[in-house]
Amino acid sequence: MSRWNDVITLLSAPNSYQDEEGGWHEGERVGREVFCNPGIVGTMTMAQLRSSEVRITGGEDVPEVGLRNMAMVYIKQIDYEGEDQVIYHGKEMEVIAATSEGENYKCIIRERLGNDPVD
Repeated sequence: MSRWNDVITLLSAPNSYQDEEGGWHEGERVGREVFCNPGIVGTMTMAQLRSSEVRITGGEDVPEVGLRNMAMVYIKQIDYEGEDQVIYHGKEMEVIAATSEGENYKCIIRERLGNDPVD
């Protein structure tokens, strides 16, 4: 796995801040581009997601496995800081599973829908 010829934008969690009147506001997400290696979401990965053999980010169920555009990418451990939202090939996606594999994280991402809640 030496090519690292693709790019993904990792979106940080928005920072909350308090204004002068004491009201709390949610800030903007900040994106940073890092190199990644694309992988393949095969039948083994789908079976692991359905059987919970892979830790799902946020501990939630993934009932729509296979019903949305999904991708798998490898990101270097030094670059990945647990982000749960990404932009990949121009589409906003969410990280539904991330597992450490040596010096890399294997991240399963799926396309976000317009009505999906944003954490």
